[in-house]
Amino acid sequence: MNSPLLKKLISAVVAILLFIYLGYQIYNAHYSPVQTETASYATAADSAQANGIIVRKETVIPGKGNGVVDYVIPNGGNVASGGKVAQIYPNAQSAAAQQQLQSLDNEIAKLQKLEMPGDTYAASPEALNKQIDLKLIEALGNVTACEFSDLTENRDDFLYLVNERQMVTEKAANFNARINALKSQRDALAASNSQPIGSITAPAAGYFINQADGFESTVDYSKVLNLTTDQIKAQQNAKPEIPAGVIGKISQDYYWYFAFVLPVDQTSRFKLGDTVSIQFPFVSNESVPATIAAVNQAAKEKEIAVILESNYMNSDIAAIRNETAEIQIEKYTGIRVSQKAIHFETVSKTTKDKNGKATTVKKNVKGVYVMHGNQVQFKQIFPLYSTETYVICDSNPAAADLMTDTTVKLSDEVVIEGTDLYDGKVVK
Repeated sequence: MNSPLLKKLISAVVAILLFIYLGYQIYNAHYSPVQTETASYATAADSAQANGIIVRKETVIPGKGNGVVDYVIPNGGNVASGGKVAQIYPNAQSAAAQQQLQSLDNEIAKLQKLEMPGDTYAASPEALNKQIDLKLIEALGNVTACEFSDLTENRDDFLYLVNERQMVTEKAANFNARINALKSQRDALAASNSQPIGSITAPAAGYFINQADGFESTVDYSKVLNLTTDQIKAQQNAKPEIPAGVIGKISQDYYWYFAFVLPVDQTSRFKLGDTVSIQFPFVSNESVPATIAAVNQAAKEKEIAVILESNYMNSDIAAIRNETAEIQIEKYTGIRVSQKAIHFETVSKTTKDKNGKATTVKKNVKGVYVMHGNQVQFKQIFPLYSTETYVICDSNPAAADLMTDTTVKLSDEVVIEGTDLYDGKVVK
């Protein structure tokens, strides 16, 4: 026992055992037999992608001989029958000068507005800073989404707010020098500019579109709801000639249609009269409201022709014809849980009728395990929408359908990993 070697061996064994014991205690303190995820509210959309055609009731606008056309109505803007849509100038220099005159008039008007008593004197630097930041973010969003038609307006609003802040913070007493310089520039340009030699008016009331593509009369607008899959495909493959001498067109009816073809397995998703949203990702990130106006199918095993109706219009939508779209059929909002958390359990529920007679029902239901303190509790769920990774659940199901005490709720700690799970299990 007095052997130095034996003492060293015993000391080493004791040290190893102590190390193992400490490691076990540390592991036991940090290890949890279950892993959880906090339930949260989420919104998901059931969507379908399609390539389709835009159908409008269109009337082309013929030009008037020689000259350069300068549009006075923005693309997608409203115009009355007989309203002026463009002016004709003798040359490109005169047309460009007219556009410059309009730009100068707009800048002068905005600077003059800043010096008028009103909101400017009541505005605070803090509020203006927030508005400036918002406009800058919107302008950057326009660039990212290639929405250059909206970029100009957001840029002008941004500059106006910056000038307003200069007035409020007294960094600028007024803009008289700038206004006078702009007026001098405007007067000189107006004096040397040629007057228009003619104008073009709208043949009908509606939306003005500053280009033609040859598809204006290839589909009978009055029969758009009867379009078949073959007719839609034919339109997508057609290459009509653009009419000569046309400077634009009028979309006469405020309703336009988006027609597309989908496989037969999509039939049940499109119900007549339902409201949907359309996004044209290569045009804009804006959602366009629409209604399912027709679902046409030659036979049960054939593809379906879907026609959506909308009266929403802007410059981006006015310019498209054949386009790829994402159709959001329905949005679902509820409690989001992981697919890994879902289990099936047989649960019992006892109910009483009006005479007080008790009835016990057993049912196999879908649900999740939730940590309640250190105890596992099974809660039934009612899926609204599912993907491969998560499920959106109804947060307020009908009491008659609920077999457990409650369903999953916001901020519940839902078990996503664990073994030997059952209702009432105590987790140490």
